[in-house]
Amino acid sequence: MGKYMRIILTALLIVSGVFVFSPSDYVCAGGIVDNQSFEYGAGEVPSAWNLTGNATRVDTGPVYVGNWTARLAGDGGTFTQWVHTGNLTLPLTYEFWGWIHVSSNVSSNVSGVIAVDFWSGCGANGTQLSPTVLLSATDTNGAYVQLASTVLAPICTNYARIRLFATDWINGAEIRFDEIGLYYNLVQGYCFIATAAYGTETATELDILRDFRDQVLLKNALGSRFVETYYKLSPPVADFIARNDFLRAVVREVLIDPIVNILQWSQGLWRA
Repeated sequence: MGKYMRIILTALLIVSGVFVFSPSDYVCAGGIVDNQSFEYGAGEVPSAWNLTGNATRVDTGPVYVGNWTARLAGDGGTFTQWVHTGNLTLPLTYEFWGWIHVSSNVSSNVSGVIAVDFWSGCGANGTQLSPTVLLSATDTNGAYVQLASTVLAPICTNYARIRLFATDWINGAEIRFDEIGLYYNLVQGYCFIATAAYGTETATELDILRDFRDQVLLKNALGSRFVETYYKLSPPVADFIARNDFLRAVVREVLIDPIVNILQWSQGLWRA
């Protein structure tokens, strides 16, 4: 057992070191950016979006990031994207944001709108599970305005739908969208397997795990991807562990406690 424990601890140290010293990427406030910008695509069609009407991707020169933006120049245009969330076994709070640029030749109520809702399935065969949350802006005086909000994804969600469109359209208006983002808020999040191993959400050992997640893992791209995968895969594992006292003890003493000990020993390197 001693040999295998040394191997496990060495591997954990290496992984922790990778997360601590990996360079930071564009990861916003603890989550995965869904669409950093509209830089990727073929011609007027941005990657991963379905377009209707006069919706196009245009090169406007430098904007918030890159040169490309999503543009509406007439009534009825829409950008739509379906984002696979994994199969949620508990409700999760998602935060989303976007930059909107609205201009018109006359005073009006024309608005650019970012809409987000959560579904079981997608498209015509899907069922909407959450209310639609809207971000909207009217004339922004020639500038991009950032808006943000939150929406709760119910149990059984497996897709998020993001739409970009206009309301109260008038001739001569133009609406642009950029930096559309979507992520789930993990700051209050769930250490599923560790919670199952300790049998409570208030164990002091969970605090240092959450701190490491928030201060290290979620501040670099590799760590954020690891957390995203963990939150998708761990709930059924945690449920299985929670039902077996012997397995809970093994996971706690062989896996979780060594990780906690390493993080406590090394916290001078990573704690803010």
